[in-house]
Amino acid sequence: MNSLPLHLLDQILFRLEPKSLAMMKSTNRTINSHISDPLFESEYFSRLESSLYNLSPGGARYVMCQPLVSSCKSMSMGEKAIQGNFRCYMLGSCSGLLLLYIGGLFVANPLTKRFRYLDPSGSKFIPTLSGDRWIYLAHPERAMCVGFAVDRKRFKIVCILEMETRYEFEINDGDSWRLSKTTINADSKSDLTKWMKPVYLEGTLHWLRNDGSIITFNPETEQARLIPSGFHQEVPDMKLLLAADDKINRLTLISGTKETISVYTLLGNLKWGLARRIKNVSLKENELNAGTWLCTMASVFW
Repeated sequence: MNSLPLHLLDQILFRLEPKSLAMMKSTNRTINSHISDPLFESEYFSRLESSLYNLSPGGARYVMCQPLVSSCKSMSMGEKAIQGNFRCYMLGSCSGLLLLYIGGLFVANPLTKRFRYLDPSGSKFIPTLSGDRWIYLAHPERAMCVGFAVDRKRFKIVCILEMETRYEFEINDGDSWRLSKTTINADSKSDLTKWMKPVYLEGTLHWLRNDGSIITFNPETEQARLIPSGFHQEVPDMKLLLAADDKINRLTLISGTKETISVYTLLGNLKWGLARRIKNVSLKENELNAGTWLCTMASVFW
């Protein structure tokens, strides 16, 4: 390839996706020097269409930063290629976009195979998700505190900060992290439900607490409120599941015990109305726990 005229070499390299171009640098010193030339970098990146990051097909382990992203303008191509054996975690999804953590925070469009990197350094919350252990194994309760909302092609990330009975909200709209002036206080302490992602409905994020109450936050108006629980978990094995019923555009809360599965709908007066109650029947009663019954019956119901 060293004998190729430079204009032919450029035409070949310009056709490569960013992942393959980064790999080419390690094959030959001459090619490495040519790809690292600022003139080549400028021409190559100018052919990419947007300021989003390029996601190569086939589960790429390379993340290429384009020069239109201001935080990356000063970085060389070698620094723009991030290689590593990172696990991919989906923190949220909304309107066809995904919020991913792959050794860093990304908003991705799986259809266009493009994504945008979000610098987590300004966040008080996101850096605590990562560490020597995987996110969901190390901090399952923290990973569930991240909300993702998309409205008219604009996205916002909302992290709920839980401090005993007080809640604060950290927001990122794609440019920077900031702490909202909005706070909310609950009458009693109850942790956010683990392994339960927030539900996004009608422009508002909803986080379920273990006592059945719900913390809501609107990313646009930055208004928050506490929806009280109509349920008192006197039964030790009760499990709760929060979801959105798209047919009626209302929140649905499913509570399950070993005996029954109850489906409630949140009404306009912020009261829960019983929509359906199902007797919980298990084929192997002694081998299944309440959580298994709830998941099984909920899947049949939906």
